[in-house]
Amino acid sequence: MIFFTYKDIAGIFTDSLWVQVLVGGLCYALVFAFQGIALYTIAAREGYGKKWMAFVPFFNTYYIGVCAQKNKFYKVDAKKLSLATAIFEAVLFALYIFNLVACILVLPYEHQYLTTDVLGNPVYGYEISGYPESLNWAAWVYANMEYYILSTLDLVLMIIQICVLICFFQTYAARRYVLFTVTSVLFPIQGILFFVVRNNTGVNYRQYVMAMHERQYQIYQQQQQYYNQNPYNRQNPYNQNPYNRNPYNQNPYGPQGAPSQSKPDDPFEDFGGNSNGNNNGNNGGGNSGSSPFDEFD
Repeated sequence: MIFFTYKDIAGIFTDSLWVQVLVGGLCYALVFAFQGIALYTIAAREGYGKKWMAFVPFFNTYYIGVCAQKNKFYKVDAKKLSLATAIFEAVLFALYIFNLVACILVLPYEHQYLTTDVLGNPVYGYEISGYPESLNWAAWVYANMEYYILSTLDLVLMIIQICVLICFFQTYAARRYVLFTVTSVLFPIQGILFFVVRNNTGVNYRQYVMAMHERQYQIYQQQQQYYNQNPYNRQNPYNQNPYNRNPYNQNPYGPQGAPSQSKPDDPFEDFGGNSNGNNNGNNGGGNSGSSPFDEFD
């Protein structure tokens, strides 16, 4: 119960029961207002009737399921699940009020005493004594109900609320429904988170997941098409490497390794040698060619 959660938090800072109740009530009213506005806004946009339930305690718990009816928790309809949660919450609230009344009745008979913890450190404890027999039931409630009965029922309620919140946040915060659900359970700010997502359009989570998978598959196909059309896969200049037609593959010594019929130019051609590399004359004669050293004769 959010109200008693705020009351317990206030108890960390003050021992006054009335201050705890006042602070718990103010915090609960603030968060309750945020949640009511959020549910009313969602219901108006989605076209759900009986929007007044958003501002009525316990009815607003049921109305969470109304706003989340596009989704189910496994095969359980969100509206039925939230109805069961609202009834359980109302019964638990009545038990909390009963426990609070019992504590108020026996509070004048409460005494403080000094004791030790398991490590031997001195600590203060509280006990009631000297109360009339007519308050025996109140003394039993004071000693046992909160720590055994209410704590167990709180755990059961929290589990059911988690199921309802999963349906709600899958509808209006599909991408982050786990984060929003866990935050709502761990911290008493459920109404504020409802207010944050109030303008989101409701979706069916399973259809949303299918659409996301289809979108990712389309992106994957587009990437594959892009890679298949990559010019490097078809016209890579390295696949047409000029070295595949290297002139060295055309051996100058001939296809069978024999020396070529044409000889290289004579390096002494400018000094009067034959360009064909022999001592014959220009007309193919004998040894009538001039020597570059004739002037020294």
